[in-house]
Amino acid sequence: MKKATPFLVILLTTCVFLCVPSLCAQEDFTSAQVKDISGRAYEPALIELLDGAAESIVISMYNISLGTRNRNPIRLLLNDLHEARARNVSVTLYLNTRFRDVDKEKVRLIENPELKRLEDAGCVIHLMPANRRLHDKLIIVDSRYVVEGSTNWSNSALRGNFESATLIDSPGLAKIKLLRLELLPVSTKPQIKQLPRPLYTENIAETINVPKALLEDKKYFPRMLTRQDERSMDFYLILMAHSQAINKKEFFIDLESMGISLGMPDLWSDSALRRQVIKSLKRLESRYNLITVRFFYGKDAWVELVDVSGDSFSIASDIIAPNTDNERSMRLKFLLIIKAFLEANGEEIDSISTSELAKRFYVNWTTINDALRELREFEGSR
Repeated sequence: MKKATPFLVILLTTCVFLCVPSLCAQEDFTSAQVKDISGRAYEPALIELLDGAAESIVISMYNISLGTRNRNPIRLLLNDLHEARARNVSVTLYLNTRFRDVDKEKVRLIENPELKRLEDAGCVIHLMPANRRLHDKLIIVDSRYVVEGSTNWSNSALRGNFESATLIDSPGLAKIKLLRLELLPVSTKPQIKQLPRPLYTENIAETINVPKALLEDKKYFPRMLTRQDERSMDFYLILMAHSQAINKKEFFIDLESMGISLGMPDLWSDSALRRQVIKSLKRLESRYNLITVRFFYGKDAWVELVDVSGDSFSIASDIIAPNTDNERSMRLKFLLIIKAFLEANGEEIDSISTSELAKRFYVNWTTINDALRELREFEGSR
């Protein structure tokens, strides 16, 4: 048996060498010309490709982040898509809707008016369902050019990160990639959530009564402003408005409906909405001691408003609307409430210095100063 061993080794080695080519059969490959466009080479190469598109642009992307500035590289790339549509080039986007942190709204194109602008331009937008993650960084132009790598459409990817990307000239590969995209389980239009009851910002009185202590005691609204805890302020104002509308201090709330009322995207999954509302309710209870809350099977909550002693004043109910359109910052809403508070006391906000307002309501004078500037702009636009 030992003498046969060398023969067996030779035989097995020969079989391996004969079989290896079959593992990489020629038909599994497509001919291509490739070019490295990693790092800072990605953006100019992509702009040239989009500007030169003659028939079609297909994009499948995990993250398209617009940022906060009007001019940034992502908006310029999206503008290239509009220009392509003006040349009658078809534009199709496959977009991810599931991210690690649902609070990172700035990275989600589906929550931005730019989505509507793209649709109005004639772009076809497919959305991956929220229970699945699309992790592509893929662009296909004219069913020929394929760009693939690690680069998302974000300012950090284009300006800061070390990213790898390749431009591939291969109609065969483009065909394979396009077929794969056609088989993805996507929807063409956002599914608007059917709410089980009206929004909590509807059917409320034109004015609501607010305890003065919420401004005069630094542990309430001043603390929320200092912590930039806008959601807690919005949430508590909505709870007060609802309480006064139904004339009860204890009531059930539907978590999903409250999430939408707070301005959370209606494209979020039910569980994501409930999770964020539960987190905010617990914060109002444990950090601010403004409510007590009990949860029932994660779907509803029984809320009781804790009595805040002292006198009250009235504010216009439109102040409580969540800031979904960036029209009113948190500090502006805070100042509008202060303005109503002062007027209820027979005082005018213009007659009080910035430093005195800051000291009286426990915030930094620069915050008051910025809010006063926004107030003048806000009142001038009405």
